[in-house]
Amino acid sequence: MKKNSFTEMFYRNAGYFGVALISLVYVASGLVSISKTGKSLWEILATGTLSLIVGIMINGIFRSIGIRRGDEDERTQSTAALHSRAVDEITPYIDRLDSFCREENERALKDIRSRILAREGLKYTDFFDGEGAILKDSSPPLEKQKRKVYYKALRVKIKPLSPSHLTTDGSRADNPFDFGKSKREYTSGKGAGDILIKLLMAVIFGYFGVTLTGYVDTATIIWNSLQIVLYITGGVIQMYSSYMWVLDDYRFGIIKKIDYLQKFKAYASRE
Repeated sequence: MKKNSFTEMFYRNAGYFGVALISLVYVASGLVSISKTGKSLWEILATGTLSLIVGIMINGIFRSIGIRRGDEDERTQSTAALHSRAVDEITPYIDRLDSFCREENERALKDIRSRILAREGLKYTDFFDGEGAILKDSSPPLEKQKRKVYYKALRVKIKPLSPSHLTTDGSRADNPFDFGKSKREYTSGKGAGDILIKLLMAVIFGYFGVTLTGYVDTATIIWNSLQIVLYITGGVIQMYSSYMWVLDDYRFGIIKKIDYLQKFKAYASRE
């Protein structure tokens, strides 16, 4: 895939551009003095809202660039191709995938509960049957600490494994079937955090302003430039963060799916 030379150049040097812009604006800030604007509450809200919208849009654009660059990375494309191939390979056995997922869910829940109970020397079979149901009548009386551990094991919940999870888009170590966020979930979660940060910056820039003797417009340009530079810098950070999320978290989730698909293939071919 041929990449646009300008976007390629910008992506590779975005960090340097950000540093250069911040340095220029910092030097230019010596030409102005910071003071209260004297704006009314409604004027602050209006100015701040516009600044908020601009900031969110800039971060959203940079985040999209980071995700796209992560998608274009050879490592991501290679992993996606492996996943697609793994899905194709289990197609002849697809009717057995439901039962495989059900058995894996039962096994994972049993393993986690067994580890929790073992910390206090308790046996899984004293509290649960082979299908994970509670053995209320046969449960031995427990001292306070052991009873606390028992209830902790009882409350364990896992994100259930399902055929759709394994064969479609979108890990945590404490949950074997959590394959991480999808791209939609990742971007929507980041967007919510952006609003809070940008809202604070919007109020600050709305309440305070600058003055320049005889040249108010120039002062305003410098002040607005500072805002934009800060937004662009935050956007560059978001871009790199999104890029690394695709390469690390998102791609690792796909790798986990491939592992389970290969395990299912072996499981189905034995029958």
